[in-house]
Amino acid sequence: MSYNPQKKPVIAVVGAGPGIGEAVARRFTAEGFVVGLLARTEDKLQTMANGIDADYGKGSSRYYITDLRVENDVLSSFKKIREELGQVDVLVYNAGARRVNGRSVLDTTTEEFEGFTKINLFGAFWSTKCVLPDMLAAGRGTIIYTGATGSLRGVAGLSSFSPGKFGLRSLSQVVTREYQNKGIHVAHLIIDGPVDGKLIGGVRRRQWQREGATDILNDIEAHIMQPADLAKIYWYLHTQPRSTWTHELDVRSQKESMFSKL
Repeated sequence: MSYNPQKKPVIAVVGAGPGIGEAVARRFTAEGFVVGLLARTEDKLQTMANGIDADYGKGSSRYYITDLRVENDVLSSFKKIREELGQVDVLVYNAGARRVNGRSVLDTTTEEFEGFTKINLFGAFWSTKCVLPDMLAAGRGTIIYTGATGSLRGVAGLSSFSPGKFGLRSLSQVVTREYQNKGIHVAHLIIDGPVDGKLIGGVRRRQWQREGATDILNDIEAHIMQPADLAKIYWYLHTQPRSTWTHELDVRSQKESMFSKL
């Protein structure tokens, strides 16, 4: 059954959650896309989908409960998206598993290392393989991978995070070299610093609130990246003319140290 009778272009946001994923979904929906939201937690997906539908019209989004550590889960969700919404025009792989509090290599379990690497890298590999055939048949498509400071620089305490993100960067380069000349625009966006939300950015915000740092809180956009502003970057990458495709772009707030380039 089709849930996209108007045959709008389709974006799949993998690792959709409050923050970047939702902001990207909303930005593309505002530009005329229908969005498939993929993540593991149903209540969060349902809340996002309901909010998008309320703001942009019923049927603007559908969600697909997906455990990105399980290949069959990923394949099944993309099969449903193709059946219900149509072929994917834009894939945004935004999933990322990491610790808020660091843990040394010796203290990191095999289970955590494997699980995080599957989310940070394997899920991207499987998702990419799901969308490429239709993109190649159409002669066009956009794939954007969300990277991090850890994509370029191993960080102490993040042994279960950085290796997967290093691999994701490599995967993005491989897919570019194999398919760019066939019309597939692949971009790797390095988020070099905290994003305003519940995780790292939220920790910093709460710390500044406890410290009474009103000067920072009143100028928050200079200190923490805002999801809606990042969503503009994803849209910019998707809409670049073919004569000027960007493969890799790093972004950070104005007053954030330039971690990734050290």
